[in-house]
Amino acid sequence: MLSLTGKVTALYVQEFRDDVVLSSVNDLENFTTGLSRKIWQKIMILHKLDNNLSLT
Repeated sequence: MLSLTGKVTALYVQEFRDDVVLSSVNDLENFTTGLSRKIWQKIMILHKLDNNLSLT
């Protein structure tokens, strides 16, 4: 959903010429990408913990 949010926003404003709007869209894409990356990091940590607990 995060990736789709950034991409839909970019598609919606691709014809805009307003620098403030384009900057905001860029910020939103960076935010959603960073948030997605952090979510995946947490999932991987939980996955490693689960594997370590099941080995003991």
